[in-house]
Amino acid sequence: MRKFKKHVALVLSAIMALSLVACDKKDKTTEAEGPTTTEAIVAEVIEDNYDWPTTEVPVKEDNRFTTIEGADAMGVTFDTDVNGFVTYANGGAFQMYQEEGQLIVDIEKAGSLEHSVQIYYDGFTMAKGCVYNVSFDISSTVERNVEWRVQINGGDYHAYASEQVVIGPETQTINMEFTMNENSDPAPRFVINMGGYEEDPELPAHKVTVDNISLFVVDGSKAEKIEGAPTPIQVKVNQIGYRPDDVKTVITTSKDDERFKIVKADTGETVYIGEYDPKLIFDDNVGSNLHKGDFSDFKATGDFRIISSPSGASYDFSIGEGLYDDIYKDIVLMLYNQRCGCELDVNISGDFAHKACHMQEATVYGDNSGKTYDVSGGWHDAGDYGRYVVPGAKTIQDLFLAYEDYGYAADDIGIPESGNGTPDLLDEARYELEWMLKMQDEATGGLYHKVTALVFPETVLAVDETDPMVLAPISAAATGDFAAVMAKASVLYADFDADFAAKCLEASKKAYAWLEANPDAKGFWNPDDIVTGEYPDNFVSDEKLWAATELYIATGEQKYLDAINTIMAENYRIGLGWADIGAYALYDLAKAEGIDATVQEAAKTKFLEKADKYLASCKTDAFFMGLSAYNWGSNMDVAQNGEMLLMANKIAPNPEYVEYAQKHRDYIFGLNGVGYCYVTGYGDNTPTGTHHRPSQVLGTTMPGMLVGGANENLEDPYAQAVLWGMPGSLCYVDNEQSFSCNEITIYWNSPLIYLMTGLEK
Repeated sequence: MRKFKKHVALVLSAIMALSLVACDKKDKTTEAEGPTTTEAIVAEVIEDNYDWPTTEVPVKEDNRFTTIEGADAMGVTFDTDVNGFVTYANGGAFQMYQEEGQLIVDIEKAGSLEHSVQIYYDGFTMAKGCVYNVSFDISSTVERNVEWRVQINGGDYHAYASEQVVIGPETQTINMEFTMNENSDPAPRFVINMGGYEEDPELPAHKVTVDNISLFVVDGSKAEKIEGAPTPIQVKVNQIGYRPDDVKTVITTSKDDERFKIVKADTGETVYIGEYDPKLIFDDNVGSNLHKGDFSDFKATGDFRIISSPSGASYDFSIGEGLYDDIYKDIVLMLYNQRCGCELDVNISGDFAHKACHMQEATVYGDNSGKTYDVSGGWHDAGDYGRYVVPGAKTIQDLFLAYEDYGYAADDIGIPESGNGTPDLLDEARYELEWMLKMQDEATGGLYHKVTALVFPETVLAVDETDPMVLAPISAAATGDFAAVMAKASVLYADFDADFAAKCLEASKKAYAWLEANPDAKGFWNPDDIVTGEYPDNFVSDEKLWAATELYIATGEQKYLDAINTIMAENYRIGLGWADIGAYALYDLAKAEGIDATVQEAAKTKFLEKADKYLASCKTDAFFMGLSAYNWGSNMDVAQNGEMLLMANKIAPNPEYVEYAQKHRDYIFGLNGVGYCYVTGYGDNTPTGTHHRPSQVLGTTMPGMLVGGANENLEDPYAQAVLWGMPGSLCYVDNEQSFSCNEITIYWNSPLIYLMTGLEK
């Protein structure tokens, strides 16, 4: 990159003392970077003789959606197959198939809810102000009620138009005209509910036949525009900002941009002018040529914006110390706000405070003895209210490492336990650990994989999900992960609560004994009638490696070292995700004290091989990410890859590891293809339509949540409707209906906690 021409005058104005948190462990005092002194610099206005575009952020419209009068918004027949129709069961039992040019719904059990038996169709659009006509042919072998609906495909799933009708053996044509009075929807859903109705208390097994479904545009003269995903801003920056000495990068997706300037956000006065590297970089994941600009030598503090010629303005950002304090706190408090089984404090959680939820005892799946278990507590995993051992263990490990690696012993983050003398990261992790202990089968030591209802809850608050709780079967994946984090907990909590530490070690050994007694046990798949999050895993040698590693470090016992050597000589998966989790084992082996030198060196080599391979791929990517694809939860990949680079730096210090870890932080906060700060509540362009039930019900977004991000696989109907044809890193839409882009999870936040702890604390 050629040296940029710069015009900048910087005036030294004051000395700012930055006090970092003192990091104390009982009987072991580890000082963080300690109090430091930095020079605060004020930006001076400079002469600017260039012509620049507007300072307003340019927003382009998506013109891919049109409404054509006289056309079918949806026209479906069943001459050859079911033609895009899909089934949904919530307590019903039925099959759907095509027969003799018609759609047959063969219902064995109607269930208790109207939507216990449902067929639906996606893939059409509806415009506000447009007049539609819906029609279809339907019959049933018994007289019964059904309801058709054209509805929103998310949130409360309310109907734009609907009608409950009585059908019977004689085919009748349903026909209704209606006006779309709500906002235009690029991804609605047509459904027919054939479940249980009060009017039909005892339905026998029967069949419903459907054909010739049409949603016709009668009058499109008053139709309003159907909005898709907005065109991303061209000038990308980290919207939270930078410390004065950070590497600072701006990226523009305009091939015509040659120079940029930094202006004060409040006055628009120019304080810096720089030039882009003239070398164009084509990025397949963005679908355009990019220019990069560097303004690392601009160290003045304040609030700024970049104007790029000719493409326009960036979002605002700041330069200074302490910029990440608030967002870091909210990212940690997200875990508190996801707590289950306790009352959330209104002074901490605000609108998201609630009474204790999910206090009902659970039954074990397939056990008809009537025995129930108290499994209250833990964290709600994601946008629904399930609680899962496997992702919970990953989340705990990230908190453990943030504390252990950086001595971050802050006891004032603002959770109820703050001020109790135990670091808040350990307090928050303990809340999940206490729940996990309840998930261990007392007789065998194995871990029930999860506790949820049989189906996902409606869009309700946590206290309003009152369905029976079911413990899913024991799995090797959950048992191995549990053994690992409990063993590590026995080490970390020893100085704070020796009794709890001993309890954790005993539970870990008991779980490991289950693994030894069940060597052929696999991961987990949902039983047929459980449809909540699965977290499937058929490859559990990495979980066993992690369990053996933490028990070896905690106890020094030879049998665990033998297990480590056996697994490391075979095939296992190396990663920091909930499924491929072996990198945690390698990392802890690489940095442990007083362990076998041979296994330690082997673990260190293996870990660094993965980190270095990833680092090399980062250097060839326009946005400095080494992702091979943008899959579901791509922001988790970004956060934990940044985490991996910082881990590598811990065992083999290298400034490049830290530099590129910072670039991963910058990506999450706005230096990405779509120009979003992907953490809710922060930045000028931040997600507001998260797939998170409390946020959906309350109509306001919980702050501090890392959303899933770009997903090139388009795994929900809304994403399919508005993102088709888009390059991978642009496959993101901020809408609560897009669960594959905009859901949140505890284990997406946790690697970000580690990343930010390492970079900022």
